[in-house]
Amino acid sequence: MAAKRKSILLTLIRSGETTWDAEDRLHGRSELPLSIDGRAAVTHDVTALAGRSIPAVYHPPDDAADETAQLAAAVVGAKTKSVSGLADADLGVLEGITTQDFAERFAKRYKQWQDDPLSLSPPEGEDLSDARARIFTTVAKLLRRPRGDEVVVVLHALGLGLLRCWLADRPPADLWTMVRDRPRVERYVLSPDMANVLAEVASSQYTHS
Repeated sequence: MAAKRKSILLTLIRSGETTWDAEDRLHGRSELPLSIDGRAAVTHDVTALAGRSIPAVYHPPDDAADETAQLAAAVVGAKTKSVSGLADADLGVLEGITTQDFAERFAKRYKQWQDDPLSLSPPEGEDLSDARARIFTTVAKLLRRPRGDEVVVVLHALGLGLLRCWLADRPPADLWTMVRDRPRVERYVLSPDMANVLAEVASSQYTHS
């Protein structure tokens, strides 16, 4: 009989910056490569993984996330695996507009984006609450793997911020702070039941508000 796992190791990596990030544009699912500066920053930050036993780096199915995962995996000799459920929210007509344009053209939705992101439904896009539930469900499945290996996941800013908020018991409105003020590579030691708790949060659409 296999020994019961005492803890789960989860490492979250923020996907590297693109030219849209430098231009302060909203980025959901658009296919964009890492910028030169973005690649350099990821290359520097993922050295924190050196020496760890990591079999795979999971990432959303887009160019920037794939490049980020490849750079991380190269440090530890791991494989990379694209997982559609880790994709950031589809921002619909908001995709690609600058934050300034967002605030000026969609004032009400911009306030939701800042103060109550889970209430935002981007026109022609995906409800942010639905995106969070999808990402949380996917991460929970990865954490339930029978082996005791460290789980390493690349996420874009929105999904990363929401997951960090939940892990730190912070409200979703703090997601941008949790992205901006935390390191790109961050490791969590979780209790074995956290995968089930995360899945329950996703299914119930629960929010820390």
